[in-house]
Amino acid sequence: MGTRRLWIAAFTPILIGLLAAGVFGHRVFLLVFVIWLGALACVLRADALNVRARGQQQPSARLLGARAGWLFATLVLIFGSAGLLNAVLG
Repeated sequence: MGTRRLWIAAFTPILIGLLAAGVFGHRVFLLVFVIWLGALACVLRADALNVRARGQQQPSARLLGARAGWLFATLVLIFGSAGLLNAVLG
């Protein structure tokens, strides 16, 4: 099983829960669902860059920095969604 599938499998239960909470509960969960979809996209992009970096003997600093940037964007999105939930639901 590839790492992309593992990431998707890890995010799927969270995304399903957020979608269900948004449909049957408070609408803010739909916005958080979209934010977490963006976080999954960032993780998958970082994973693709990681595969490319592992294929090189000496990966460039630019490649490693891009991978770190996508992972940082993931963290910003996830913690930002928690802040949004806290602000709306108190």
